[in-house]
Amino acid sequence: MRKIAEALRGDFVISHRPAWGYGLLCALGICLPLLLGVVLGHVPQGAAMALGGYLTIFGDAPGLPYGERTRKLLVATLMVTLGTGLGALIQPYPWPAVAVVGLAAMAGAYWPMISISSVLAVVLSYFAPSSMSAPAHMGVAAAGGLLMTLLLVGLWPVRRLRPLREAFEEAGEALADLLEAVGQDRLSDEGWEELRRRAVTARDGAARAFSLYWVSEEDSRALDRLLATLTRIFHETVALRVLRAAAVQTDIRTEWTAELDEAVLALARALREAMTAGDSAAVPEALGAMGRFAERVEEIRLSAHAGGAPLPAAVLLGQIRRCLDRIGTAVRSVAQRAVEGVEVGPRLPRFGRLRKPVFSSGPHPLRLGLAVTLAMALMLLAHEHYAKWFVVTVIVGLRPAYRDTVERVVLRATGTAVGATGAAVVLAVAPGQSYLIVFITVCAALGFAFRGASYGYWMVFATPLSLMLSDFSLRLDWAAAAVRVVLTIAGGALALVFARLLWPRGQRAELTGRAVAMLEEHAALVRSLIDQDPDEVRARSFSAGEAAGRFSDSLDRLDKEPGGSAPRRLRDAVAAARRLRDNALALFALPPPGEESGPAATVLDMVADRLENVAEAVGTDRPEAPADDLDAILDELGAHVDVLTERRLDEVAEGAADEMTGVRRGIRHAAAAQPALRGLSAEALRLASLIAPRR
Repeated sequence: MRKIAEALRGDFVISHRPAWGYGLLCALGICLPLLLGVVLGHVPQGAAMALGGYLTIFGDAPGLPYGERTRKLLVATLMVTLGTGLGALIQPYPWPAVAVVGLAAMAGAYWPMISISSVLAVVLSYFAPSSMSAPAHMGVAAAGGLLMTLLLVGLWPVRRLRPLREAFEEAGEALADLLEAVGQDRLSDEGWEELRRRAVTARDGAARAFSLYWVSEEDSRALDRLLATLTRIFHETVALRVLRAAAVQTDIRTEWTAELDEAVLALARALREAMTAGDSAAVPEALGAMGRFAERVEEIRLSAHAGGAPLPAAVLLGQIRRCLDRIGTAVRSVAQRAVEGVEVGPRLPRFGRLRKPVFSSGPHPLRLGLAVTLAMALMLLAHEHYAKWFVVTVIVGLRPAYRDTVERVVLRATGTAVGATGAAVVLAVAPGQSYLIVFITVCAALGFAFRGASYGYWMVFATPLSLMLSDFSLRLDWAAAAVRVVLTIAGGALALVFARLLWPRGQRAELTGRAVAMLEEHAALVRSLIDQDPDEVRARSFSAGEAAGRFSDSLDRLDKEPGGSAPRRLRDAVAAARRLRDNALALFALPPPGEESGPAATVLDMVADRLENVAEAVGTDRPEAPADDLDAILDELGAHVDVLTERRLDEVAEGAADEMTGVRRGIRHAAAAQPALRGLSAEALRLASLIAPRR
């Protein structure tokens, strides 16, 4: 109960500024048909048109480029229209309608394209007064959806570039925040993980937004390069954090950390200004800070040649300088490309190319279908005039996870009680449809303004809104309000029963498979570092991150099951996997080893083997293979660095301090790779031990 209470409190937190303009547009699209219906004397038609527009909004995604947004709204209009027609067709056949509505609910949960709005359209049109024929009802609902689509995308010629610009600005700010975090010694792993996740999400969002626009060939290449540059900044930033943490542990006691952090902050500021304002004024300051850090590193290098500092540590700082240089080059490149100067056109809907259907898995579609079928049957037996509120609450309240169902039911019951009571008070004080339109306008404007900012407030306003729209032509008094509240609570209770009794624990079965996939993908990533093919390493890093994300999602869903609680060790395994990927990116950022490669490839092979062995043990429930002697190989790596250090100092003594010899190439790689390899090995062993079967 404590988790549910915390989640409910979180639902009422306003995450960002409400979208007041969006709320007013939605209110206009809903209330204009109502007003026209009252003025022209066609109240049922006006209410049906407003309801069609209201249900269409559920298919809207304001953050998408306008072409894709138009496509989604048109598809939602089509689905709502078909749902309205289906509900009207089955109206004369009550008991067959029970099975049809249940199947529609199951199909909507199985195929997201059908959406919950079309299922609601089936139910609401079935229970609506039969004042219109099925074709007429479909036409009115389609008109409402098209009107809402026109209002929401009507500003497209003026604002067509806004989604693309916002996506790139968000990516730049997220990467700048991540870069600033490199110099924060006190930042927790959880804080770094949150910033890292936000940067990946924002970069992927920019790539998706770009893919939805028509762009000239020249500008397409420019934006492709910009996306590649942002990806490079992300990889180098992750590597920089790993290398900086390793250098802090060395015996170098100079002020290099302050100068590095100054350069990092200056680069973050330059990146943010370049991406959000198209301004390159901060770039010279960042380059100056980088120059001061480079001078400090050169002093340390010369001191190491003279025996005043450990050479491996100086080499590690040299790699940090090269990593910082690559970030600086990338930031300067970003500053030279202003996203505002790119000429693009929206990619309008093209219905000739069908997309691959996406289907949901798991028992939820069948559970929802059975629950809705029972709800329909109970309401037919009860002959209740407001039966749709019982059925609608089951459809909206029953979620794939038990805890989500509890939260949704509580919020919906609260919203219905507040809305029904408020509506009854409004009509008691000032009865009449004109006053009801005012009440609906206020609910619509506030509800859709809060839709993306606070789920709790959205439900409080959306529930009475749907209640008023579906019964607009009927009289609402205190008795009717009480009946609706009771039916909503009863429908929520039925949803809770089905969520609790039918397949409430589905994640434990998926958890094992996703754990195996996470181990195997990380093993493949580690093995790809041997050859260091850039495309292969990037692809493996992405796949490993996706596998870890799916495993983490399963843990989140496990927490929402009745009595469920994800073991702490599995949460720690997700964090260990992330640190493993960070160390892998640090190794990827290093120069090639050359002839003096040492045992690095052997270490990587053994780490990958260890992960694969644990994956096989988890998947087959067999004992793990005997552990190899990884510690001994890591000791050999340290000895290899010591040998290279002595040989390099001999070369320096002979006057070859500035020559790029094979020994210099070898120690440049080995000295910087040693901490990253040790970190990667430690995290891989930690990941394997946390996932390994408990005997």
